[in-house]
Amino acid sequence: MLLTAGTVIGGHYIIGDLINRGGFGAVYRGVDTSEGNRLCALKETYDVTPAARRQALMEASILFTVRSPHLPEVYDALEDHGRFYLIMQFVEGQNLLQLLQQRLPGLRIGEQQPYQAHSGPCTEQEVLNWLLPIIDVLQELHSRKPPILHRDIKAGNIIITPEQKAVLVDFGLTKLYDPTRGTQTLVKAVSEGFSSLEQYIGQTSPRSDLYSMAATMYLLLTNRLPPPAVTRSVQDELISPRLLNPLVSQKMERVLLKALAVHPDDRYGSMHDFAQALMEPEFTAHADQTILGPSLTSLPIVPSPAPLYLSAPHPAAPAAYPGPPVAYNPYNSSTVQSSYPAFQPGGYSSPIQVHAVYPQLPAHPPVSPRYGAPSSPQPRMVSLPNPTDVGCAWGLLQGMLSALIVLFLREPGAFILAWGLGLLFYVWAGMRATRKGGSVLRGGWAGYWAGILGTISFWITLGIGLVVRVSLRANDLNKRLAGQPSNEIVNQAWRDVQPIWPKVLLFARQPLWINVGALLLAGLVVAWLCGWLGGLIRRLRSSGRPQNGRRP
Repeated sequence: MLLTAGTVIGGHYIIGDLINRGGFGAVYRGVDTSEGNRLCALKETYDVTPAARRQALMEASILFTVRSPHLPEVYDALEDHGRFYLIMQFVEGQNLLQLLQQRLPGLRIGEQQPYQAHSGPCTEQEVLNWLLPIIDVLQELHSRKPPILHRDIKAGNIIITPEQKAVLVDFGLTKLYDPTRGTQTLVKAVSEGFSSLEQYIGQTSPRSDLYSMAATMYLLLTNRLPPPAVTRSVQDELISPRLLNPLVSQKMERVLLKALAVHPDDRYGSMHDFAQALMEPEFTAHADQTILGPSLTSLPIVPSPAPLYLSAPHPAAPAAYPGPPVAYNPYNSSTVQSSYPAFQPGGYSSPIQVHAVYPQLPAHPPVSPRYGAPSSPQPRMVSLPNPTDVGCAWGLLQGMLSALIVLFLREPGAFILAWGLGLLFYVWAGMRATRKGGSVLRGGWAGYWAGILGTISFWITLGIGLVVRVSLRANDLNKRLAGQPSNEIVNQAWRDVQPIWPKVLLFARQPLWINVGALLLAGLVVAWLCGWLGGLIRRLRSSGRPQNGRRP
């Protein structure tokens, strides 16, 4: 039950309004009467088991030892009313989710569609000003011995104060990281869209915090939440930021896509590397003014049979850029070498002599109309095969072939041969699903769907085949055993054509339906593992192939 306003905790903390609540506790506004009625936040934890108490004390110890204006200060930790409390600095402001709701009235947060926005809810400079200091704090935490992980970085846990300072709150999921084992926990607390793939299996690293920070930046710039990491591991449908917000720079897009890689090894190695990539200057040479000085259009144009040249420096002044004059190409300003005289106080030492004729326009100007820089061929984007489609296609073929083997061999090893063929097809489906790249998990899901459709097509094909063979055999027996009852003829035909069924019972004392369900479940697990093995084989083969396609 929630505490009522006016409740006293620890003898001198008075409970005020409720700020937030969740499944594990609540946060209240409070007043510390022992410190001149100082405002504070009281974080209440419902669970007071030894494990929960250790977790709360770990959060307090981290905030005690890391002093930063971008982290809340911890004043006290105590137990009262059968619950555990952290007394913390009260941070005025609104979290980033509230800020998005304020800037996007009437729109759903995190669901922006491509090509429908002219700008994002936040600018790049705003996002960098807010989050780069927090990235520095996280780098300091990750550099501890042992490293400290936050594991719950998201827009709702970052507060922007009235002074536009960002504060990272809620260290309730903090863990110490052991690089030899990873951070393992039975509580797989995730925030969909913000949590990395490894957090779903309870094994995180500093790169997991990096993924969550990049997901937060992606949301602030585009008003779209990245797809859940588990979904992306099967079929990655992350939309490029510039399709959602055309004002996002190419550098920011490149950095975010790398930081949001599904697999940790494909991301930046640390928060420091991430920050360096965010702060490196963007290439903007195509937008720079090549010639600093009087505009050519303001100078008199004298017709001349020669092309446009810039005169050599005046002999009385030292040359700033020595060398022969270079023809001016009006369609490629990035290649112009200026031959201006050195700048003197009060202006240039001599006027610039310009002779020009109107050049003939080429049929195809060698510049990009969008950027004014030489255009380069764009790489061809290759779409990855859909694991579901690949698995269903090969599973359908495998089921039909396996059923035909059982129908026509009618030997004790027919079912074993059919199962072996299925395993080979599952491995092959995994290899086909990863032939153009992607995660080995794509191979596992291809094998999974191959197992499902293969099982369905096997029993359908086997059933149809048995019906056809029983009918043909019954017609033959009817001619030979005239006068026999039809049911006896059908029974005899079934005995003649039915295959030798395997006797496989995982649980001998359990009903048949339990054994069938267990076999089907085990088959799906085996199919997934075979597909994953196929994806791994394809990955290993691709990693050993050089660029020219030949093996070393």
